[in-house]
Amino acid sequence: MSSRRPAIVLFALLGLVAACGKNQQQSLRIQTAAVERRTIIVQAEATGIIEPINVVEVKSRSSGQIIDMPVETGSLVRPGALIVQLDTRDVQNQYDQSKADLEAAEASLKVAEQNKARSDELFRGQIITAQENEQAGLTYQNALSQIVRARTNLDLAQQRLDDARVVAPVMGTIIEKPVALGQVIQSGTSAVGGGTTIVKMADLTKVRARAMVNETDIGRVSPGQEATVIVDAFPDRTFRGTVEKIEPQAVVQQNVTMFPVLISLENREGLLLPGMNGEVSVISDRRENVIAVPNEAIRSVREAAQAATILGIDPDSVRAQIGAAMGGGMGGFGGAPNGGARPAGAPAGRPGYADFSQQGRQGGFQLPDVTDAQCKAVTDARTAKPAVAKRIDSLSAQMRDPNADRQAIMASVRTAYQELGVEQPIARACAMRSAQQGGTAPATTGTPTPARNGPRSLAAPGAAPAGRNGARAAASRTGLVFVLRADSTYEARVVRLGVADYDYTEVLSGLEEGDRVALLSAAALQMQRQENQDRMRAMTGGNSPLGGAAAGGRR
Repeated sequence: MSSRRPAIVLFALLGLVAACGKNQQQSLRIQTAAVERRTIIVQAEATGIIEPINVVEVKSRSSGQIIDMPVETGSLVRPGALIVQLDTRDVQNQYDQSKADLEAAEASLKVAEQNKARSDELFRGQIITAQENEQAGLTYQNALSQIVRARTNLDLAQQRLDDARVVAPVMGTIIEKPVALGQVIQSGTSAVGGGTTIVKMADLTKVRARAMVNETDIGRVSPGQEATVIVDAFPDRTFRGTVEKIEPQAVVQQNVTMFPVLISLENREGLLLPGMNGEVSVISDRRENVIAVPNEAIRSVREAAQAATILGIDPDSVRAQIGAAMGGGMGGFGGAPNGGARPAGAPAGRPGYADFSQQGRQGGFQLPDVTDAQCKAVTDARTAKPAVAKRIDSLSAQMRDPNADRQAIMASVRTAYQELGVEQPIARACAMRSAQQGGTAPATTGTPTPARNGPRSLAAPGAAPAGRNGARAAASRTGLVFVLRADSTYEARVVRLGVADYDYTEVLSGLEEGDRVALLSAAALQMQRQENQDRMRAMTGGNSPLGGAAAGGRR
Protein backbone atom coordinates (compact mmCIF):
# COMPACT_ATOMS: atom_id res chain seq x y z
CA MET A 1 0.00 0.00 0.00
CA SER A 2 2.83 2.30 0.92
CA SER A 3 4.55 1.60 -2.43
CA ARG A 4 1.53 2.94 -4.34
CA ARG A 5 1.50 6.24 -2.51
CA PRO A 6 4.56 7.83 -4.26
CA ALA A 7 3.14 6.81 -7.65
CA ILE A 8 -0.22 8.39 -6.83
CA VAL A 9 1.47 11.57 -5.68
CA LEU A 10 3.58 11.68 -8.86
CA PHE A 11 0.55 11.29 -11.16
CA ALA A 12 -1.27 14.00 -9.22
CA LEU A 13 1.63 16.37 -9.65
CA LEU A 14 1.87 15.63 -13.39
CA GLY A 15 -1.84 16.29 -13.77
CA LEU A 16 -1.46 19.59 -11.95
CA VAL A 17 1.39 20.63 -14.28
CA ALA A 18 -0.70 19.74 -17.34
CA ALA A 19 -3.63 21.70 -15.97
CA CYS A 20 -1.41 24.73 -15.38
CA GLY A 21 -0.09 24.52 -18.93
CA LYS A 22 -3.64 24.28 -20.27
CA ASN A 23 -4.71 27.29 -18.28
CA GLN A 24 -1.72 29.24 -19.60
CA GLN A 25 -2.61 28.29 -23.16
CA GLN A 26 -6.22 29.29 -22.64
CA SER A 27 -5.08 32.61 -21.22
CA LEU A 28 -3.35 33.45 -24.50
CA ARG A 29 -4.76 36.80 -25.56
CA ILE A 30 -5.59 37.20 -29.24
CA GLN A 31 -5.49 40.77 -30.45
CA THR A 32 -7.88 41.83 -33.19
CA ALA A 33 -8.10 44.75 -35.59
CA ALA A 34 -10.94 46.22 -37.60
CA VAL A 35 -11.05 46.03 -41.39
CA GLU A 36 -11.06 49.67 -42.54
CA ARG A 37 -10.69 51.73 -45.68
CA ARG A 38 -7.19 53.06 -46.22
CA THR A 39 -4.85 54.42 -48.86
CA ILE A 40 -2.20 51.85 -49.72
CA ILE A 41 1.03 53.07 -51.25
CA VAL A 42 3.48 50.53 -52.64
CA GLN A 43 6.99 51.92 -52.68
CA ALA A 44 10.63 50.95 -52.88
CA GLU A 45 12.95 52.65 -50.42
CA ALA A 46 16.68 53.36 -50.61
CA THR A 47 19.29 55.79 -49.40
CA GLY A 48 20.39 58.53 -51.76
CA ILE A 49 22.67 61.51 -52.14
CA ILE A 50 21.88 64.89 -53.73
CA GLU A 51 23.94 65.87 -56.75
CA PRO A 52 23.73 68.56 -59.45
CA ILE A 53 22.34 67.54 -62.81
CA ASN A 54 24.87 69.36 -65.03
CA VAL A 55 28.28 70.47 -63.75
CA VAL A 56 30.20 72.96 -65.95
CA GLU A 57 34.00 73.20 -65.68
CA VAL A 58 35.07 76.73 -66.56
CA LYS A 59 38.54 77.07 -68.14
CA SER A 60 40.38 79.92 -69.80
CA ARG A 61 41.39 79.88 -73.44
CA SER A 62 44.32 82.10 -72.51
CA SER A 63 47.27 81.54 -70.20
CA GLY A 64 48.39 84.02 -67.59
CA GLN A 65 48.32 85.16 -63.99
CA ILE A 66 45.05 85.80 -62.14
CA ILE A 67 44.85 89.43 -61.06
CA ASP A 68 41.14 89.58 -60.17
CA MET A 69 38.68 86.90 -59.00
CA PRO A 70 35.48 88.37 -57.53
CA VAL A 71 33.61 85.04 -57.02
CA GLU A 72 33.76 82.58 -54.15
CA THR A 73 32.36 79.08 -53.57
CA GLY A 74 28.59 79.39 -53.28
CA SER A 75 28.35 82.57 -55.35
CA LEU A 76 25.38 82.75 -57.72
CA VAL A 77 26.51 84.11 -61.08
CA ARG A 78 24.62 85.01 -64.21
CA PRO A 79 25.74 84.55 -67.82
CA GLY A 80 28.49 87.08 -68.66
CA ALA A 81 29.47 87.77 -65.04
CA LEU A 82 33.22 88.12 -64.41
CA ILE A 83 34.84 85.07 -62.86
CA VAL A 84 38.58 85.67 -63.48
CA GLN A 85 40.61 88.53 -64.92
CA LEU A 86 44.09 87.60 -66.18
CA ASP A 87 47.12 89.85 -66.55
CA THR A 88 46.75 91.49 -69.99
CA ARG A 89 50.15 93.14 -70.44
CA ASP A 90 51.46 90.58 -72.96
CA VAL A 91 48.26 90.31 -74.95
CA GLN A 92 47.77 94.08 -74.84
CA ASN A 93 51.22 94.57 -76.40
CA GLN A 94 50.38 92.03 -79.07
CA TYR A 95 47.15 93.87 -79.77
CA ASP A 96 48.87 97.24 -80.04
CA GLN A 97 51.50 95.82 -82.41
CA SER A 98 48.86 94.19 -84.60
CA LYS A 99 46.92 97.45 -84.71
CA ALA A 100 50.06 99.34 -85.80
CA ASP A 101 50.77 96.74 -88.48
CA LEU A 102 47.26 97.20 -89.83
CA GLU A 103 47.67 100.98 -90.02
CA ALA A 104 50.99 100.55 -91.89
CA ALA A 105 49.41 98.07 -94.28
CA GLU A 106 46.57 100.48 -94.99
CA ALA A 107 49.10 103.26 -95.80
CA SER A 108 51.08 100.92 -98.08
CA LEU A 109 47.90 99.91 -99.85
CA LYS A 110 47.04 103.56 -100.48
CA VAL A 111 50.45 104.24 -102.00
CA ALA A 112 50.36 101.06 -104.09
CA GLU A 113 46.92 101.97 -105.36
CA GLN A 114 48.12 105.43 -106.52
CA ASN A 115 51.23 103.95 -108.17
CA LYS A 116 49.11 101.43 -110.03
CA ALA A 117 46.80 104.16 -111.33
CA ARG A 118 49.78 106.22 -112.66
CA SER A 119 51.36 103.10 -114.16
CA ASP A 120 48.17 102.25 -116.04
CA GLU A 121 47.95 105.78 -117.47
CA LEU A 122 51.59 105.76 -118.60
CA PHE A 123 51.19 102.34 -120.16
CA ARG A 124 48.21 103.53 -122.16
CA GLY A 125 50.42 106.40 -123.48
CA GLN A 126 53.10 103.84 -124.34
CA ILE A 127 55.54 105.64 -122.08
CA ILE A 128 56.43 102.57 -119.98
CA THR A 129 56.71 98.99 -120.94
CA ALA A 130 54.21 96.25 -120.11
CA GLN A 131 56.66 94.70 -117.65
CA GLU A 132 56.86 97.91 -115.62
CA ASN A 133 53.06 98.18 -115.57
CA GLU A 134 52.74 94.57 -114.39
CA GLN A 135 55.23 95.25 -111.60
CA ALA A 136 53.04 98.09 -110.31
CA GLY A 137 50.00 95.78 -110.34
CA LEU A 138 51.91 93.13 -108.38
CA THR A 139 52.90 95.67 -105.76
CA TYR A 140 49.22 96.65 -105.38
CA GLN A 141 48.16 92.99 -104.88
CA ASN A 142 50.86 92.49 -102.23
CA ALA A 143 49.55 95.54 -100.41
CA LEU A 144 46.04 94.05 -100.41
CA SER A 145 47.32 90.78 -98.92
CA GLN A 146 49.16 92.70 -96.22
CA ILE A 147 45.88 94.36 -95.29
CA VAL A 148 44.17 90.96 -94.89
CA ARG A 149 47.08 89.60 -92.82
CA ALA A 150 47.19 92.64 -90.58
CA ARG A 151 43.43 92.58 -89.96
CA THR A 152 43.58 88.85 -89.11
CA ASN A 153 46.41 89.37 -86.64
CA LEU A 154 44.53 92.23 -85.04
CA ASP A 155 41.42 90.10 -84.68
CA LEU A 156 43.42 87.29 -83.05
CA ALA A 157 45.03 89.77 -80.69
CA GLN A 158 41.59 91.11 -79.81
CA GLN A 159 40.39 87.57 -79.05
CA ARG A 160 43.39 86.92 -76.81
CA LEU A 161 42.71 90.17 -75.04
CA ASP A 162 39.07 89.21 -74.56
CA ASP A 163 40.04 85.70 -73.39
CA ALA A 164 41.96 87.23 -70.53
CA ARG A 165 38.56 88.08 -69.07
CA VAL A 166 36.79 84.80 -68.14
CA VAL A 167 33.04 85.12 -67.70
CA ALA A 168 30.27 82.69 -66.67
CA PRO A 169 28.91 80.72 -69.65
CA VAL A 170 25.58 79.91 -67.93
CA MET A 171 23.65 80.86 -64.86
CA GLY A 172 24.62 78.81 -61.84
CA THR A 173 26.28 78.49 -58.46
CA ILE A 174 30.00 78.12 -57.90
CA ILE A 175 30.38 74.71 -56.24
CA GLU A 176 34.20 74.40 -56.47
CA LYS A 177 37.08 76.87 -56.87
CA PRO A 178 40.44 75.10 -57.19
CA VAL A 179 42.48 78.26 -58.05
CA ALA A 180 43.25 81.45 -56.15
CA LEU A 181 44.21 85.05 -56.79
CA GLY A 182 47.77 85.37 -58.14
CA GLN A 183 47.97 81.83 -59.54
CA VAL A 184 49.25 81.29 -63.08
CA ILE A 185 46.90 79.16 -65.14
CA GLN A 186 47.30 77.35 -68.44
CA SER A 187 45.16 77.71 -71.51
CA GLY A 188 42.42 75.15 -72.00
CA THR A 189 42.94 75.07 -75.78
CA SER A 190 46.73 74.97 -76.16
CA ALA A 191 47.90 73.09 -73.03
CA VAL A 192 48.57 69.38 -73.38
CA GLY A 193 46.73 68.48 -70.14
CA GLY A 194 43.57 70.35 -71.11
CA GLY A 195 44.32 73.50 -69.18
CA THR A 196 43.59 74.62 -65.64
CA THR A 197 40.06 74.37 -64.25
CA ILE A 198 39.17 77.74 -62.77
CA VAL A 199 35.81 76.93 -61.19
CA LYS A 200 33.06 74.32 -61.32
CA MET A 201 29.52 75.62 -61.45
CA ALA A 202 26.05 74.12 -61.71
CA ASP A 203 22.44 75.22 -61.86
CA LEU A 204 21.09 74.21 -58.44
CA THR A 205 17.49 75.21 -59.16
CA LYS A 206 17.14 71.63 -60.42
CA VAL A 207 19.02 68.81 -58.72
CA ARG A 208 18.69 65.06 -58.59
CA ALA A 209 19.00 62.32 -56.00
CA ARG A 210 21.13 59.31 -56.81
CA ALA A 211 19.55 56.40 -54.94
CA MET A 212 21.04 52.91 -54.73
CA VAL A 213 18.03 50.57 -55.04
CA ASN A 214 18.37 46.91 -54.12
CA GLU A 215 17.97 44.52 -57.04
CA THR A 216 15.01 42.87 -55.27
CA ASP A 217 13.12 46.19 -55.50
CA ILE A 218 14.37 47.49 -58.87
CA GLY A 219 11.60 45.61 -60.71
CA ARG A 220 9.05 47.97 -59.16
CA VAL A 221 10.87 51.10 -60.37
CA SER A 222 10.46 52.64 -63.82
CA PRO A 223 11.05 56.13 -65.30
CA GLY A 224 8.27 58.62 -64.73
CA GLN A 225 7.17 57.28 -61.36
CA GLU A 226 6.59 59.64 -58.46
CA ALA A 227 9.25 59.72 -55.75
CA THR A 228 9.75 61.45 -52.41
CA VAL A 229 13.03 62.45 -50.78
CA ILE A 230 13.64 63.32 -47.14
CA VAL A 231 17.14 64.67 -46.39
CA ASP A 232 18.79 64.62 -43.01
CA ALA A 233 19.10 68.42 -43.00
CA PHE A 234 15.30 68.86 -43.24
CA PRO A 235 13.74 65.76 -41.62
CA ASP A 236 10.30 67.36 -41.37
CA ARG A 237 10.06 68.32 -45.04
CA THR A 238 9.32 66.07 -47.99
CA PHE A 239 10.71 66.88 -51.43
CA ARG A 240 8.83 65.41 -54.37
CA GLY A 241 10.39 64.40 -57.65
CA THR A 242 10.20 62.05 -60.61
CA VAL A 243 12.29 59.04 -61.55
CA GLU A 244 14.47 60.23 -64.41
CA LYS A 245 16.25 57.02 -65.36
CA ILE A 246 17.69 53.75 -64.07
CA GLU A 247 21.35 53.23 -64.85
CA PRO A 248 21.87 49.78 -66.43
CA GLN A 249 25.18 48.99 -64.72
CA ALA A 250 24.79 47.43 -61.29
CA VAL A 251 26.95 48.44 -58.33
CA VAL A 252 27.99 45.83 -55.75
CA GLN A 253 28.36 47.16 -52.20
CA GLN A 254 29.23 44.71 -49.42
CA ASN A 255 28.09 41.77 -51.56
CA VAL A 256 24.72 43.46 -52.21
CA THR A 257 23.80 44.23 -55.82
CA MET A 258 22.22 47.64 -56.32
CA PHE A 259 21.22 49.81 -59.25
CA PRO A 260 21.60 53.62 -59.32
CA VAL A 261 18.25 55.35 -59.78
CA LEU A 262 18.22 59.07 -60.62
CA ILE A 263 15.33 61.18 -59.29
CA SER A 264 15.02 64.77 -60.57
CA LEU A 265 13.94 67.36 -57.98
CA GLU A 266 12.86 70.99 -58.11
CA ASN A 267 15.05 73.18 -55.89
CA ARG A 268 13.77 76.72 -56.41
CA GLU A 269 14.35 77.59 -52.76
CA GLY A 270 17.92 76.31 -52.86
CA LEU A 271 17.51 74.10 -49.80
CA LEU A 272 18.96 70.96 -51.41
CA LEU A 273 22.73 71.13 -51.70
CA PRO A 274 25.10 68.67 -53.41
CA GLY A 275 26.28 65.95 -51.06
CA MET A 276 23.22 65.90 -48.78
CA ASN A 277 22.12 62.41 -47.69
CA GLY A 278 18.52 61.32 -47.45
CA GLU A 279 15.91 58.60 -47.76
CA VAL A 280 14.32 58.05 -51.17
CA SER A 281 10.93 56.39 -51.67
CA VAL A 282 9.77 55.52 -55.18
CA ILE A 283 6.00 55.08 -55.39
CA SER A 284 5.14 52.24 -57.76
CA ASP A 285 1.42 51.88 -57.00
CA ARG A 286 -1.26 53.72 -55.05
CA ARG A 287 -4.78 52.60 -54.11
CA GLU A 288 -7.07 55.23 -52.62
CA ASN A 289 -9.83 54.46 -50.11
CA VAL A 290 -9.77 50.66 -50.43
CA ILE A 291 -10.73 48.03 -47.87
CA ALA A 292 -7.51 46.95 -46.19
CA VAL A 293 -6.51 44.32 -43.64
CA PRO A 294 -3.36 44.35 -41.46
CA ASN A 295 -0.57 42.18 -42.78
CA GLU A 296 -0.28 40.53 -39.36
CA ALA A 297 -3.73 39.00 -39.88
CA ILE A 298 -2.95 37.34 -43.23
CA ARG A 299 -1.75 33.78 -43.55
CA SER A 300 -1.39 31.53 -46.55
CA VAL A 301 -3.73 28.59 -46.99
CA ARG A 302 -0.85 26.25 -46.19
CA GLU A 303 -0.63 27.73 -42.69
CA ALA A 304 -4.24 26.95 -41.82
CA ALA A 305 -3.41 24.21 -39.30
CA GLN A 306 -0.83 26.33 -37.49
CA ALA A 307 -3.18 29.31 -37.29
CA ALA A 308 -6.04 27.11 -36.07
CA THR A 309 -3.83 25.79 -33.28
CA ILE A 310 -2.97 29.32 -32.14
CA LEU A 311 -6.65 30.27 -32.03
CA GLY A 312 -7.73 27.05 -30.38
CA ILE A 313 -9.81 25.88 -33.36
CA ASP A 314 -10.08 22.35 -34.74
CA PRO A 315 -7.68 22.25 -37.76
CA ASP A 316 -9.89 19.75 -39.58
CA SER A 317 -12.88 22.09 -39.48
CA VAL A 318 -10.72 24.94 -40.75
CA ARG A 319 -9.47 22.80 -43.63
CA ALA A 320 -13.05 21.91 -44.50
CA GLN A 321 -14.07 25.58 -44.56
CA ILE A 322 -11.12 26.47 -46.79
CA GLY A 323 -11.79 23.56 -49.14
CA ALA A 324 -15.42 24.62 -49.53
CA ALA A 325 -14.44 28.24 -50.12
CA MET A 326 -11.89 27.34 -52.78
CA GLY A 327 -13.98 24.91 -54.77
CA GLY A 328 -13.34 21.69 -52.90
CA GLY A 329 -9.83 21.13 -54.22
CA MET A 330 -8.16 24.33 -53.01
CA GLY A 331 -8.39 25.66 -56.53
CA GLY A 332 -5.54 23.41 -57.55
CA PHE A 333 -3.27 25.69 -55.60
CA GLY A 334 -1.52 25.38 -52.30
CA GLY A 335 -2.31 21.78 -51.44
CA ALA A 336 -5.52 19.97 -50.60
CA PRO A 337 -6.68 19.53 -47.02
CA ASN A 338 -5.77 16.20 -45.49
CA GLY A 339 -4.10 15.20 -48.70
CA GLY A 340 -7.43 14.98 -50.57
CA ALA A 341 -8.71 16.55 -53.78
CA ARG A 342 -6.24 14.79 -56.07
CA PRO A 343 -7.38 14.29 -59.65
CA ALA A 344 -8.23 10.73 -60.56
CA GLY A 345 -5.22 8.86 -61.85
CA ALA A 346 -2.71 11.38 -60.62
CA PRO A 347 0.39 9.55 -59.41
CA ALA A 348 1.46 10.09 -55.82
CA GLY A 349 4.29 12.53 -55.39
CA ARG A 350 3.84 14.11 -58.77
CA PRO A 351 4.26 17.91 -58.61
CA GLY A 352 1.46 19.98 -60.01
CA TYR A 353 -1.36 18.81 -57.72
CA ALA A 354 -1.78 18.83 -53.96
CA ASP A 355 1.91 18.20 -53.28
CA PHE A 356 3.07 20.96 -55.62
CA SER A 357 3.05 23.58 -52.87
CA GLN A 358 4.95 21.28 -50.53
CA GLN A 359 7.73 20.92 -53.07
CA GLY A 360 7.73 24.68 -53.59
CA ARG A 361 8.04 25.28 -49.83
CA GLN A 362 11.11 23.09 -49.76
CA GLY A 363 12.90 25.46 -52.13
CA GLY A 364 11.97 23.81 -55.38
CA PHE A 365 9.66 25.57 -57.80
CA GLN A 366 7.47 28.58 -58.37
CA LEU A 367 5.34 29.50 -61.34
CA PRO A 368 6.04 32.86 -63.02
CA ASP A 369 3.79 35.87 -62.48
CA VAL A 370 1.41 36.50 -65.38
CA THR A 371 -0.82 39.36 -66.43
CA ASP A 372 -4.31 39.47 -67.91
CA ALA A 373 -2.83 40.23 -71.33
CA GLN A 374 -0.57 37.16 -71.21
CA CYS A 375 -3.41 34.85 -70.19
CA LYS A 376 -5.65 36.33 -72.90
CA ALA A 377 -2.91 35.61 -75.44
CA VAL A 378 -2.81 31.98 -74.28
CA THR A 379 -6.59 31.68 -74.63
CA ASP A 380 -6.53 33.28 -78.09
CA ALA A 381 -3.77 30.93 -79.22
CA ARG A 382 -5.73 27.85 -78.08
CA THR A 383 -8.83 29.16 -79.83
CA ALA A 384 -6.92 29.84 -83.06
CA LYS A 385 -5.30 26.38 -83.09
CA PRO A 386 -7.82 23.98 -81.53
CA ALA A 387 -6.08 20.89 -82.90
CA VAL A 388 -2.82 21.78 -81.16
CA ALA A 389 -4.67 22.65 -77.94
CA LYS A 390 -6.48 19.30 -78.06
CA ARG A 391 -3.18 17.52 -78.53
CA ILE A 392 -1.74 19.29 -75.44
CA ASP A 393 -4.79 18.24 -73.40
CA SER A 394 -4.40 14.65 -74.59
CA LEU A 395 -0.71 14.63 -73.65
CA SER A 396 -1.62 16.03 -70.26
CA ALA A 397 -4.01 13.16 -69.69
CA GLN A 398 -1.31 10.66 -70.71
CA MET A 399 1.03 12.12 -68.08
CA ARG A 400 -1.32 10.88 -65.35
CA ASP A 401 -0.51 7.30 -66.24
CA PRO A 402 2.13 6.06 -63.74
CA ASN A 403 3.67 3.84 -66.42
CA ALA A 404 3.88 6.56 -69.06
CA ASP A 405 7.16 7.57 -70.70
CA ARG A 406 7.22 11.10 -69.31
CA GLN A 407 10.42 12.12 -71.08
CA ALA A 408 8.91 11.38 -74.49
CA ILE A 409 5.61 13.02 -73.54
CA MET A 410 7.43 16.14 -72.30
CA ALA A 411 9.31 16.40 -75.62
CA SER A 412 6.01 16.20 -77.48
CA VAL A 413 4.50 18.83 -75.19
CA ARG A 414 7.36 21.24 -75.86
CA THR A 415 6.92 20.77 -79.58
CA ALA A 416 3.17 21.37 -79.28
CA TYR A 417 3.66 24.59 -77.33
CA GLN A 418 6.11 25.81 -79.98
CA GLU A 419 3.46 25.19 -82.63
CA LEU A 420 0.95 27.01 -80.44
CA GLY A 421 3.31 29.99 -80.12
CA VAL A 422 2.99 30.14 -76.32
CA GLU A 423 5.63 29.78 -73.63
CA GLN A 424 4.91 26.67 -71.59
CA PRO A 425 5.54 28.21 -68.10
CA ILE A 426 3.21 31.12 -68.89
CA ALA A 427 0.44 28.77 -70.06
CA ARG A 428 0.86 26.68 -66.92
CA ALA A 429 0.76 29.77 -64.67
CA CYS A 430 -2.40 31.02 -66.41
CA ALA A 431 -4.01 27.62 -65.86
CA MET A 432 -3.16 27.70 -62.15
CA ARG A 433 -4.40 31.26 -61.90
CA SER A 434 -7.70 30.37 -63.58
CA ALA A 435 -8.17 27.46 -61.19
CA GLN A 436 -7.39 29.67 -58.21
CA GLN A 437 -10.07 32.16 -59.28
CA GLY A 438 -12.65 29.41 -59.72
CA GLY A 439 -12.48 29.17 -63.51
CA THR A 440 -11.91 26.21 -65.74
CA ALA A 441 -8.24 25.83 -66.37
CA PRO A 442 -6.90 24.36 -69.60
CA ALA A 443 -4.75 21.31 -69.11
CA THR A 444 -1.05 21.90 -68.84
CA THR A 445 1.84 19.52 -68.70
CA GLY A 446 5.37 19.76 -67.47
CA THR A 447 7.52 20.18 -64.44
CA PRO A 448 7.41 23.48 -62.58
CA THR A 449 9.96 26.11 -63.44
CA PRO A 450 12.69 26.90 -60.91
CA ALA A 451 11.92 29.78 -58.58
CA ARG A 452 14.06 32.86 -58.31
CA ASN A 453 15.21 32.93 -54.74
CA GLY A 454 15.53 36.22 -52.94
CA PRO A 455 13.71 38.46 -50.51
CA ARG A 456 10.58 40.28 -51.61
CA SER A 457 10.52 43.39 -49.48
CA LEU A 458 7.44 45.58 -49.23
CA ALA A 459 5.21 42.53 -49.65
CA ALA A 460 2.70 41.06 -47.28
CA PRO A 461 2.68 37.31 -46.58
CA GLY A 462 1.76 35.60 -49.82
CA ALA A 463 2.21 38.75 -51.89
CA ALA A 464 2.92 38.38 -55.59
CA PRO A 465 6.22 39.81 -56.79
CA ALA A 466 6.42 42.78 -59.07
CA GLY A 467 6.49 42.50 -62.83
CA ARG A 468 9.45 43.56 -64.99
CA ASN A 469 7.90 46.90 -65.88
CA GLY A 470 7.57 47.88 -62.23
CA ALA A 471 3.85 47.14 -61.91
CA ARG A 472 2.52 44.31 -59.81
CA ALA A 473 0.89 41.35 -61.44
CA ALA A 474 -2.69 42.09 -62.36
CA ALA A 475 -3.95 38.79 -60.93
CA SER A 476 -5.13 38.77 -57.35
CA ARG A 477 -3.81 36.31 -54.82
CA THR A 478 -5.45 34.24 -52.13
CA GLY A 479 -4.97 34.67 -48.41
CA LEU A 480 -6.44 33.32 -45.21
CA VAL A 481 -7.79 35.41 -42.32
CA PHE A 482 -9.77 34.59 -39.21
CA VAL A 483 -12.82 36.79 -38.50
CA LEU A 484 -14.15 37.28 -34.96
CA ARG A 485 -17.79 36.23 -34.69
CA ALA A 486 -20.40 37.65 -32.34
CA ASP A 487 -20.03 34.63 -30.05
CA SER A 488 -16.27 35.35 -29.62
CA THR A 489 -15.27 32.43 -31.85
CA TYR A 490 -13.25 32.68 -35.06
CA GLU A 491 -14.27 31.87 -38.61
CA ALA A 492 -11.70 31.04 -41.29
CA ARG A 493 -12.19 33.03 -44.51
CA VAL A 494 -10.39 32.81 -47.82
CA VAL A 495 -9.96 36.32 -49.23
CA ARG A 496 -8.70 37.76 -52.48
CA LEU A 497 -5.90 40.26 -51.92
CA GLY A 498 -4.50 43.07 -54.03
CA VAL A 499 -1.48 45.32 -53.50
CA ALA A 500 0.29 45.62 -50.17
CA ASP A 501 2.56 47.99 -48.31
CA TYR A 502 4.53 47.43 -45.14
CA ASP A 503 1.48 47.39 -42.86
CA TYR A 504 -1.72 46.73 -44.83
CA THR A 505 -2.96 44.75 -47.83
CA GLU A 506 -5.83 45.58 -50.15
CA VAL A 507 -8.85 43.24 -49.88
CA LEU A 508 -10.69 42.60 -53.14
CA SER A 509 -13.27 40.20 -51.75
CA GLY A 510 -14.01 38.07 -48.72
CA LEU A 511 -14.17 40.79 -46.05
CA GLU A 512 -16.40 43.74 -45.32
CA GLU A 513 -15.62 47.03 -43.70
CA GLY A 514 -15.98 46.71 -39.95
CA ASP A 515 -15.07 43.02 -39.66
CA ARG A 516 -12.58 42.26 -36.92
CA VAL A 517 -9.71 39.92 -37.77
CA ALA A 518 -7.23 38.14 -35.52
CA LEU A 519 -3.63 39.42 -35.51
CA LEU A 520 -1.91 36.08 -35.80
CA SER A 521 1.68 37.32 -35.91
CA ALA A 522 1.45 38.82 -32.43
CA ALA A 523 -0.35 35.73 -31.14
CA ALA A 524 2.27 33.42 -32.63
CA LEU A 525 5.07 35.36 -30.99
CA GLN A 526 3.24 35.35 -27.67
CA MET A 527 2.62 31.61 -27.95
CA GLN A 528 6.26 30.95 -28.81
CA ARG A 529 7.41 33.05 -25.86
CA GLN A 530 5.06 31.17 -23.55
CA GLU A 531 6.29 27.80 -24.84
CA ASN A 532 9.90 28.86 -24.24
CA GLN A 533 9.05 29.89 -20.68
CA ASP A 534 7.29 26.58 -20.04
CA ARG A 535 10.28 24.71 -21.42
CA MET A 536 12.67 26.62 -19.18
CA ARG A 537 10.48 25.92 -16.13
CA ALA A 538 10.41 22.24 -16.99
CA MET A 539 14.19 22.16 -17.35
CA THR A 540 14.99 24.12 -14.15
CA GLY A 541 12.00 23.04 -12.05
CA GLY A 542 11.39 26.64 -11.08
CA ASN A 543 8.08 27.44 -9.31
CA SER A 544 6.36 24.27 -10.54
CA PRO A 545 4.71 21.71 -8.25
CA LEU A 546 6.86 19.01 -9.76
CA GLY A 547 10.03 21.05 -9.29
CA GLY A 548 9.10 21.80 -5.66
CA ALA A 549 8.38 18.15 -4.94
CA ALA A 550 11.64 17.11 -6.51
CA ALA A 551 13.48 19.68 -4.45
CA GLY A 552 11.66 18.51 -1.33
CA GLY A 553 12.55 14.92 -2.11
CA ARG A 554 16.21 15.82 -2.40
CA ARG A 555 16.10 17.53 0.96
